Amino acid sequence: MDLSGIYPPIAIPFTQEEAIDFESLHFNLQRWLSEPIDGLVVPGSNSEAAYMSLEERLAVMRVCAQAARAAGKRLIAGTGMETTADTIRLTQAAAELGADAALLLPPYFYKPAMNRAVLTAHYRAVADASPIPLLVYNVPQFTGVAFDNPTLVELAQHEKIAGIKDSSSNIVQMASLKALCPSFQIFAGTGSALLPFLSIGGAGCIAALANFAAAALREVWQAYAAGRNAEAAALQVRLAQINAAVTSTYGVPGLKYAMQRCGYRGGWPRRPLLPLDASGQAAVDALLDALGLAAPNS
Repeated sequence: MDLSGIYPPIAIPFTQEEAIDFESLHFNLQRWLSEPIDGLVVPGSNSEAAYMSLEERLAVMRVCAQAARAAGKRLIAGTGMETTADTIRLTQAAAELGADAALLLPPYFYKPAMNRAVLTAHYRAVADASPIPLLVYNVPQFTGVAFDNPTLVELAQHEKIAGIKDSSSNIVQMASLKALCPSFQIFAGTGSALLPFLSIGGAGCIAALANFAAAALREVWQAYAAGRNAEAAALQVRLAQINAAVTSTYGVPGLKYAMQRCGYRGGWPRRPLLPLDASGQAAVDALLDALGLAAPNS
């Protein structure tokens, strides 16, 4: 299955009491699905999936799958769990709810044990039991588990393991992987890496920035596809600071604040995360205003 495209790994709005705000989620879904995206990814890092119960994950998947299907868009479900059995169960449940593919975070609590043999056995077992294609999720800054190319090349041999979301932005490694596995679909895991990944034959991006600036990312893609490389580079560079603000600098609270400023309903983060403080808000405000992304009167 060709999964190429631009995907927001969507943020989930919570109330101040930490319940999922489904009314705001429906509002956001209408906005997202009218943007130039190819689908949604949920639940994932930006959804605060680590802070959600299994029942909440399934409820969110159900709502998003229905909305995506009605809009003719894809849904990639985050189904990585700490055990192989739980990952299989959640992946199968996601498929039953209508997910087109699954994005699998590796098990990471027992980091020293997560060697090539363990990881390949885990992913292959899930792939054997999965009705839908899988994407490996490489995000060592969160998990402490980094996939090397020998492991990825082995995983790529499985017909159900279709590609990778690489949030390490290791373009040298990904270029080598693409040479070794030309049909493996490689997604940038951050908005700032879209153009470099496209230049090596990447499949697109699964990026926090797409939660509120999908059109800007699409402009980068379209300029590159049309051979306007200097324009694509300028557009990509223009997004660098706001991308950093909603990822490494301020994380999910920064993302939710930026969404609120851009006309979405960001909601509250779940504790222990706290809302963005005044200095962070001022910094994000300045970046959004400079790019013309903020909604009027937001």
